Amino acid sequence: MTPLRKKMISWMERKNYSASSIKSYVTAVSMLGRYYGKCPSQLSEEEVAAYMNYITQKRGYSYGSISGAHSGIKLLWKQILGREWNTTLLPRPKRPKELPEILSLQEVHRLLELTRNQKHRAILSLLYTSGLRMGELICLQPSDIDSERMVVRVRRGKGKKDRYTRLTVRMLEQLRAYWKCYRPQKYLFEGMVAGQHISASTVQKVFHRSRQRAGIKRQVGVHVLRHCFATHLLEAGVDSMVIKQMLGHAHLSTTARYLHVQSTGFDKVPDLLSQ
Repeated sequence: MTPLRKKMISWMERKNYSASSIKSYVTAVSMLGRYYGKCPSQLSEEEVAAYMNYITQKRGYSYGSISGAHSGIKLLWKQILGREWNTTLLPRPKRPKELPEILSLQEVHRLLELTRNQKHRAILSLLYTSGLRMGELICLQPSDIDSERMVVRVRRGKGKKDRYTRLTVRMLEQLRAYWKCYRPQKYLFEGMVAGQHISASTVQKVFHRSRQRAGIKRQVGVHVLRHCFATHLLEAGVDSMVIKQMLGHAHLSTTARYLHVQSTGFDKVPDLLSQ
C-alpha cells in the first residue's frame, strides 16, 4: 500500500466514513493515477479536469460513477494534499433528471405471490412494505423487528444514521412464520453459512427470477421495490414528510421526486380528445 493511499484511508476511517465509501473513493483515485501512469499527487488541476471529461464523454460512465470519482478525487485534493479545489474548472456533475421506474400495485403483488421460497418472499416483502435499501435489509438483526411498536429499526443506514420505518401486521405474521422455519442465528436473513448475512447479489437474483415469473418485462432491479413503497404510499394519501422519515432521506426534495411519478388524480383530468 502506497503512503498516499494509506494516508487517505486513515483520514476517512477517522472521519467514520463507511467501508463502501472508502473503497469507492480509493478506487476512484487509483484509476486516476493509472490513467496518467503516475502518482495522483503529481497531477495538475488541468489533468484532473481532462480525466473527468474523459470518463464523462469518452467512457460514458453513469452519473453515480462520475459523481463518486469527483467526490474521491476532491477529498484527496482538499483533505489529503491540502490544495484548493477549483470549482470552476472541476464542477460537480449535474444529476440527470430521470424519473424512477415504478411497478403497479398489481405487478408488485403478482411478483410477491410468485416468489415461492418462504424466505425469499419475506425478503422481497419487507423491502417493499418498509422501503428499505438493500444494504439495510441484509444487515437487519431479529432484534430490529419491534413487534410492540410495529416498527423496523434501521441501524446505521445511509449516512450512518439510525431511523425507524413501519412494520405492517401482515409483514409481522410473515416474518414470524419465516422465523419458525429458519431460526437465524445472528442476522434476520442469513446466507448458506449460519451467522453471516445473505449477500446482496443473492437478493438481486431472487428478485430477477420472481420478476420473470410475474411476466414483468421492464429491466428493473430490486431497488424498484423501494421506489414503489414511496410512490404507492403517496398515491394512498400518506404525507410526504412521513414518507421522507421512513425512507431516511436527508432532504424533502429527494422524496418530492416521487410526486412526479404518482398517478393519483390523473383520472380527473379531462380527455382532450372528447372536447
